[in-house]
Amino acid sequence: MTLTGPPEQKPLAPPASILSKAFDVLGAFGPDRRVLTLTEIARGSDLPKSTVHRLIVRLCALGVLEPHGPGFRVGLPMRRLGSAMPIESLRQSALPHLGSLHHWAHRHVHLAALRGSRVVFVERMMVPGNDFPSADPGTDLPAHATALGKALLAHIPEEEARAALRAPLVPLTARTVVDPDAFAAELRGVRKDQVALARGESHPQVTCVAAPVLIRGRAVAAVSVSTSAHDAQVSRALRDAVRMTAVRISRDNQKVLADGHELWFPGPV
Repeated sequence: MTLTGPPEQKPLAPPASILSKAFDVLGAFGPDRRVLTLTEIARGSDLPKSTVHRLIVRLCALGVLEPHGPGFRVGLPMRRLGSAMPIESLRQSALPHLGSLHHWAHRHVHLAALRGSRVVFVERMMVPGNDFPSADPGTDLPAHATALGKALLAHIPEEEARAALRAPLVPLTARTVVDPDAFAAELRGVRKDQVALARGESHPQVTCVAAPVLIRGRAVAAVSVSTSAHDAQVSRALRDAVRMTAVRISRDNQKVLADGHELWFPGPV
């Protein structure tokens, strides 16, 4: 007779903490979900109504949420946390330059930063009445499928870029570059030209032109303009305008370093 022990069991996942549940509640809100009822928050957070009710009471007491008519909204004091991010300093200094680019190009303009293997949108300026696809601030996309991501990946330390691209490159459209060698060659071109292109790679209808915002030789953000994927050529004037906008934002932020905030943008001198 062969003796065997009990069947191996997978370890149980630790129960969600109150903090993680609170973030689930906050995650129910978004650009198109600015005011939500208790029922909508419970549905969006996938938590029981009783749990959501207890969390809302506490979050309102802390100013994280605020009552608003029959529902709730993210509390205004949360702006203080958003303004504490180093990228907020860059965003504020970038606004006049993004506005000039937006006015000149008459196209959607974006500012984004890299987090791991994904691009997080920080700011956007849209053309009124134009329903051309655009990403809300806070939205994230795979870096390899966007011009913003290419501009950023091409201007960070090589070991960080390799780590960000360690997982297989997943296509978002039929035109997304997923071959590692082809993508590496494209990044070399971006480093040379200081401009990145993505033609229908994140959305079939969209071509993006992006340039890196360099601080101490490292990309801390990138600027892009969205145009139609059907454009046969992206004009030299548009490429130059995006590149110059990024350069101007970079120059303005040298003052931030000079004012004793070197740690806001770490990197080689």
